[in-house]
Amino acid sequence: MISHLHQSSTGRLFDANTSDKVDLETLYLDERILGAASCGIILSDASKPDMPIVYCNPAFEEITGYSRQEVIGRNCRFLQGADTDPNGVEQIRQALRTQQEVKIVLKNYRKDGTPFWNELAISPIRDAKGHVIYFIGVQTDITSRKQAQEELQISHALLKAQQEADPDGVIVIAPNGRIISYNSRFCQMWQIPHESVKSSDQEKLLECMLSLIAEPLKVFSKVEYLEQNPNLSCQDEIQLTDGRVFDRYSAPVLSPTGEYYGRIWSFRDITERKQTENNLKRQAKQERLLSCMNQRINQSLNLDEVLKTAVEEVRKFLTCDRTLIYRFNRDWTGTVDVESVGDGWMRIVNITIEDDFFKEDEVVSSLYQDGYIRVIDDIYNANLTPCHIELLETLQVRANLVAPILQGKKLWGLLVVQQCSGVRQWQQPEIECVRKLSIQLSVAIQQAALFEQVADELKERKAAESALRESETNLKEKATQLEQTLRELKQTQLQLVQSEKMSSLGQLVAGVAHEINNPITFISGNIAYANQYAQDLLKLIQLYGIHYPKPVSEIETLIEEIDINFLQKDFSKLLSSMKVGVTRLQALVGSLKNFSRLDEAERKCMDVEQGMENTLLILQHRLKSEASNIQVVKEYGKLPPVECYPGQLNQVFMNLLNNAIDALNSGDKQPENTKDSASGELSIPDNVSTPTIWIWTELSERNSVLIHIADNGSGIHEEVKERIFDPFFTTKPVGEGTGLGLSISYQIVVEKHGGQLHCFSAPGCGTEFVVEIPFNGEC
Repeated sequence: MISHLHQSSTGRLFDANTSDKVDLETLYLDERILGAASCGIILSDASKPDMPIVYCNPAFEEITGYSRQEVIGRNCRFLQGADTDPNGVEQIRQALRTQQEVKIVLKNYRKDGTPFWNELAISPIRDAKGHVIYFIGVQTDITSRKQAQEELQISHALLKAQQEADPDGVIVIAPNGRIISYNSRFCQMWQIPHESVKSSDQEKLLECMLSLIAEPLKVFSKVEYLEQNPNLSCQDEIQLTDGRVFDRYSAPVLSPTGEYYGRIWSFRDITERKQTENNLKRQAKQERLLSCMNQRINQSLNLDEVLKTAVEEVRKFLTCDRTLIYRFNRDWTGTVDVESVGDGWMRIVNITIEDDFFKEDEVVSSLYQDGYIRVIDDIYNANLTPCHIELLETLQVRANLVAPILQGKKLWGLLVVQQCSGVRQWQQPEIECVRKLSIQLSVAIQQAALFEQVADELKERKAAESALRESETNLKEKATQLEQTLRELKQTQLQLVQSEKMSSLGQLVAGVAHEINNPITFISGNIAYANQYAQDLLKLIQLYGIHYPKPVSEIETLIEEIDINFLQKDFSKLLSSMKVGVTRLQALVGSLKNFSRLDEAERKCMDVEQGMENTLLILQHRLKSEASNIQVVKEYGKLPPVECYPGQLNQVFMNLLNNAIDALNSGDKQPENTKDSASGELSIPDNVSTPTIWIWTELSERNSVLIHIADNGSGIHEEVKERIFDPFFTTKPVGEGTGLGLSISYQIVVEKHGGQLHCFSAPGCGTEFVVEIPFNGEC
């Protein structure tokens, strides 16, 4: 077939003028084979300069969109476009000129202008004499394959970018140990050049990593185990020789059918996290140490036991060679009272040491008594005197920490931490731990001194009691009284701040009331006379008007200027208003004096209603302010006078009313659906939207006086209500409450008056306090 020309009119491979004998059946068979091929096939006439196309099969027509009639006689360059690779075109031309085969991929264009990728193979066809008569071109449309390759390249680029963006070091190893891919972070973390990673396999890479790994046997055994079990994943930590810590994670790369493609190794630098964890653990351990020592100090009265425990725990915590307590004598010599020392180092307990350093007043007063901690990392590089270095050498010390232990403001002794095995760079957390522990030991010593003093007093008391031959019962009673006194002393300490404030307030109120009362009394006593004098003067003016109706012009002018008629009518009203104001001031002064009651330190009969009214009068500025506008509903029962401490009971009323006002001003009204069964204990009305305080009094069946103070505020939760009488417990913001008001009120009612202070409350239902005072009927 290829030895015959193509008839342009029929497109068949047959030349009627040829002298060769052609087997027509074979010719037609070959043409049918070319026509059935899936690849595009063309024949170009090599004998003509432009090498026109003389044949194309149907597949070529289908690929390019050109018909046979449009193709025959044309050069193949019509398939090219502006972006067809010129180097590829030149390569084809060179092959045609040299009559060589060529295979190349070009970007061609169809008849409709759409591009396609053409895998083109061109071969020369020679006749029997070896002359090239045709060039046959076989083209394959590989557009889909090319697009897939481009998509694959894009996917690989994206994966590589993602890999490079990963903050972890990542490397992928093939089943045969070949390195498939890695990112720059991996090289940076393991300090390996990129060139070494590119040219290495897994074994050579591990050799590069070997010098950095602190426990290589453990790490490489895990690698071998995963090679033997390729479907497993693992995660562990690797400790490096330079102190860094890597989190290592490894997972297999598997196909959907489970075929093993390789393994991904990921390394994350967790050094900072591990350091933070270690710092937190060390801090937690330090806090446990300090808490343990604090608990031991609070529970034990044995100072020696506390000191021994302290030096032992500090030495364990700081992993040092020796810890000791050095106690000063009066001449600033000292003795090692207790110590904890490691194996192999000399013991120096009970040894008296004289160091002239502490005999210098400036050192003692300016440094250690002010909490100075001396840090020596190396005794030979700390600017110490030769005699001081010699002393430390004698004690086998190379580095130490020295913290003062104070008894009040006096330097009692030293807490000393020593490193004997060599120099040591003391860390700030270690120094801070020693500082805090020295403070705790100072508290323990002060506490021991106080307990010793109390013990001495008890011994003296017992000796005196024995001298007076008091009975064993009296001794027990004295001890009980002493214990009660100690408890009362503790309670008094808690109430000291609040009591001082209330005392100052009472003195201030009494002083103000006294100072105001004097001028008010003067004004009140003279208003009546002023009124009488004014009436007499007005009457005189009227008589002048009757008998001298036409005064001189100067008087007439003054009468018009001062409006004498209005002045006569209004002057009496003005004096009446002044009298009303003075009366109200006298009432307020009386309320202030009754509230303060500085002269009533003993139990006296008191009108509860009057005390409540005095308290309400003082709180009028809070009840009637624009921000509050609180309504007060009062229902006083017919109560007789009650024997009590009036000033202290007024303080209870003040505390309870202030708390009620604070609750109403907070604005935290709970929704109705939060009410529970506890609301049944309250005696206040429901569905009252206006902020209201209810006050009512009554006599109970137990012959006691009940004073109820309730509000419709937000109420109190059960867990809060259990603690409201605890000292210093408050739910108010910092700076707005001390937490002592209800505690002091409870003590006044229960301990001072032998009564009860009850609280009933539920969220969303308000709060009610009931003060119950025993009534003995002696008033």
